[in-house]
Amino acid sequence: MYQKLADVTLKDGEQVEAGVIQGPDADWADRLEKLLWHKGDPWNWQNAQVLERNLGLDAFFYVLHRAGEPLANIMTIESQGIGLFGHVWTVPAERQKGASSALMALQMQHFGERGGQALFLGTGYDSVAYHMYRRFGFQSVEPQSGYMAYYGKSQPAFEEYYFAPPTAPADVGIHPLTWSHWPLSAALFLGDFPGVVRSLRMQIFGRQSSEGGMIGLLLENEERQQQAQPATTVILQNRITSAVVGLATYTWHPVWPDTYLVDIYCHPAYAAHASALLDALSLPRDQRVVAYVDADHADKIAVLAQAGFQPITHLPDWVIADKATQQRVDVVMMVRGR
Repeated sequence: MYQKLADVTLKDGEQVEAGVIQGPDADWADRLEKLLWHKGDPWNWQNAQVLERNLGLDAFFYVLHRAGEPLANIMTIESQGIGLFGHVWTVPAERQKGASSALMALQMQHFGERGGQALFLGTGYDSVAYHMYRRFGFQSVEPQSGYMAYYGKSQPAFEEYYFAPPTAPADVGIHPLTWSHWPLSAALFLGDFPGVVRSLRMQIFGRQSSEGGMIGLLLENEERQQQAQPATTVILQNRITSAVVGLATYTWHPVWPDTYLVDIYCHPAYAAHASALLDALSLPRDQRVVAYVDADHADKIAVLAQAGFQPITHLPDWVIADKATQQRVDVVMMVRGR
């Protein structure tokens, strides 16, 4: 569905139309996929999915165009007013005309009018794009980070509601990973919570976004569902706020033969549910399974130990906790089924 937002005058005096396409949209899909084709996979696959299928997401593509031919784009993928901001692109021949700034002003206005709660993005720290995003209210999630967040009200107000501890067992559910969890997971992995080793599968260490890493997990879960196989990724979700408050996943170890790798990460207020989340994975009992955890992340170590994992190796100063301080943390390797 296309909605006109405004007529925009570029710096060279030309007037173009600004609008928003909400996917799925068969009429605009081919044009937008071609515009963003330079992204490569998995992003081309992701764009095709949200433009061609109804995935239970709010997919918005904001465009400047001439008679239906797009020259600039910004995408937000949202659920419950919480979204991923990305695919900011202007055709090279159209740059230096103020296209991105003009389009972003309209996109942020539209997000606010729709009651948007939070948006998350990743860019190069201190880059031209970084400073454009700052002008529109985005802030680094921590010093010297290119991961940024925008809150409709404030970060404390958002997190107090979104990550509110459950008041009853029925408030929390465990589900196979689906597309709706994609934007809802960013606040967890970007949050100021314990644990640097958050997901080896998604290459998330410290406060980094799940936006890119989760695409492969979604594709894998869809393929396994088609083959009537159990999911390899499950999430813990607050049914009241829709927050993704935990994720567990496993795969064959990328280095060692006959070995599985498992990840689990939970919000600290939901640590009591972590064991059930891990149990929801169909981890093989007849194979070696390896997990990695910060040496001081007591809650996660306890969950793994309860599931039969034993520490076998201590890796000192193994991973950087954050860019600003360059502080490193020790990592423990835990194994089950040796």
